[in-house]
Amino acid sequence: MRIPTQDKAKNSEGGYVAVVSAIIITAIVMIIAIIFSNSNFLGRFDSQALEMKDISRKVGEGCLEYARLQIATGPYNGDETVSVGSYSCRVLPIETISNQIIIKSTASVSNRTTNLRLTIDDYTLETVLLEEVVAF
Repeated sequence: MRIPTQDKAKNSEGGYVAVVSAIIITAIVMIIAIIFSNSNFLGRFDSQALEMKDISRKVGEGCLEYARLQIATGPYNGDETVSVGSYSCRVLPIETISNQIIIKSTASVSNRTTNLRLTIDDYTLETVLLEEVVAF
């Protein structure tokens, strides 16, 4: 025969375990949800930084092509700021070494800076080397 006090003790312990289990499972699910939401939120900023860097590179390349066009039409020394769409970049002074011309440009978009150095043939104006450098 069962003693009524033991049944009450078992029932109250079962309820306690169920409540504690529910709290622990809820906390784990919330932690997982917070981790995934933060990674998605922060990932947005990473992709935006890559996009700004890509735009900066394209603006710098536009600057280089502008300088190449100016060289093709006549004497050009560089050292000017050029507008490329709604952005701007800077063509640094042009250097000539033997039969090659070196054009340098720097472009900055949303604190993402691209420094490009283009080496072209002096006679044909064809690209010999295009490289991104850390600084000039």
